[in-house]
Amino acid sequence: DRFLPKGTKLSTDVKTLEILAEHHDGIKLLLEYREKSKLLGTYIDALPKQVKHDGRIHGNFNQAGTVTGRFSSNNPNLQNQPYFARQLFVAPPGQVILSGDFSQQEPRWLAHYTGEEVLVNAYREGKDLYSTAAAELFNKPIEECGDGSIYRNMMKTGILAVMYGTGPKTLAGQLGISEKEARDFIDQFYAKYPKVKRWIDDNEAFAKKHGYVEMFMGRKRRLPEARSKDRFEQFRAMRQATNAIIQGSAAIQTKLTMIELQKLCRRKGWTMAFTVHDEVGVYANEDITVDDVREFENVMLNTVKLRVPNKTDIEIARRWSEGMSVDEWFKKKEAII
Repeated sequence: DRFLPKGTKLSTDVKTLEILAEHHDGIKLLLEYREKSKLLGTYIDALPKQVKHDGRIHGNFNQAGTVTGRFSSNNPNLQNQPYFARQLFVAPPGQVILSGDFSQQEPRWLAHYTGEEVLVNAYREGKDLYSTAAAELFNKPIEECGDGSIYRNMMKTGILAVMYGTGPKTLAGQLGISEKEARDFIDQFYAKYPKVKRWIDDNEAFAKKHGYVEMFMGRKRRLPEARSKDRFEQFRAMRQATNAIIQGSAAIQTKLTMIELQKLCRRKGWTMAFTVHDEVGVYANEDITVDDVREFENVMLNTVKLRVPNKTDIEIARRWSEGMSVDEWFKKKEAII
C-alpha cells in the first residue's frame, strides 16, 4: 500500500484484473475461476430451486423496471442469460419455440430520427450498415470494410458510442486507441454525418430547456439535471438524452409488437414465452406451417414502421440454444417425413 498514490485503493474488480491478466497467468486463472463460480451459483445451483409446480421456471418481468422503458426481470433474471444457459430452456411437449430477434433495432431508430442519408439508404438497399458507413467515413473500398475488418468494428463501436453518449476516454478503451484518436474519430464521424450531430445537439438543447426528452409516441424521460447549474450533473444528463430516446423508442416498439403478438397467439392457440433484449419468443404448436411463421414475422416487421425497413431474424427450436432458420427447420421436417 505504501507504493500507491495518496487516495488510491487496491482493487480486485474485473476491470482491474483484466488489465493485469496479460502480466501474470495466475490472474487469468482467477478470472476464469470467478466466471465458473458465478455460473455455478447463478445457474446450476440456483435455477433448479426456482422450478414451479408445473415443472417450469416463471420469471418476473417488470415493464417499468428501467429508466429507458426496457423490460427488466428477476427470479431469475432472464435478461442476462449467457448463450450456453439457453440449453436449459425447452419448449413444452407438442410445442416449439418460435422467436424473432430485431436486427440492429437501435441503429435503425438512429437512422429513422436523423434521416442521415448514408444510414437510411444502407437499410433501404439492404446493405450492411456498419460496412457501408465505414467505407464512407474511412474512404475505403467496401471490400476492405467487411465483417471482421478493423474499419467495420470501429464503425460499429463508434455508432453505438454516439447513441449511448460514450466519451472519448471510454471509446479509446473499447477500440484500443489513444484518447486523442478516439476524440478525432468522433469529430470525424460528426463531420461526415452532420444530421446525426444536429439531431443530438437538438436533443440536448431540448433537455436543457424542458428538463426531459421525448421518445416514440410522446413517452417522456425526465432529466431534471439537464437544467442544473452544476456542470457535472448537466454533463451526465446530456450523455443520457440521446440514449434515452433511442433505447426508449426501441423498448416501445418491442412492447407494441408484443401486444400484437399476443393477439396472434390467441388466434393460433400459442403462448407468449419470453422477451430478452431485442428478442421475443412464443410457444407455438409443433405442426407450425410456413404461413404461420410468415404471420409471426409480419407482426414483428410491421407493427411499428420506421422510415427504414425493420428486419428480424426468425428461429424455430425445441431447445432455445438449438434455433434453426425457417428454411433449415422445414427442410429438416420434410426430410423426416
